Amino acid sequence: MRFIAVALIAAAALTGAASATETTKSVEIDFRASDLTNVERLETLRERIRSAAVTVCDVYEARTLTERRMARDCMIEAQRQGESQLNIAVARVNGVIEMAAEVR
Repeated sequence: MRFIAVALIAAAALTGAASATETTKSVEIDFRASDLTNVERLETLRERIRSAAVTVCDVYEARTLTERRMARDCMIEAQRQGESQLNIAVARVNGVIEMAAEVR
C-alpha cells in the first residue's frame, strides 16, 4: 500500500495563479496494512507525511519572507492531502468504508 504527498512547487498554485512552467513534485510513502492498526506505526506514518511535505515544498530552500510563506502554505496543503489519504487508508483497513457502502 502507498499514498502520495503531492504539492505544487509554488504557493501561487494554491491561489490559482500558477504558471504553465510550474511542476508538481511528489513523494511516495510505502506502508503495510498492519501499520494502520498500530498507534506507534500510525504516528511514524504521520511523521513521514510531515517530512514528505517539507521535501516536496522545498521548505529549507526558502530564503525570503515571501518564499517562506509560500513554502509554509505549500507544506500545510501537502500535509493535509497526505493526512487525508492516511485517514482513508485507515478507514478501509478498519472496514468503515465497506460498512458505509453496505448501509446505503
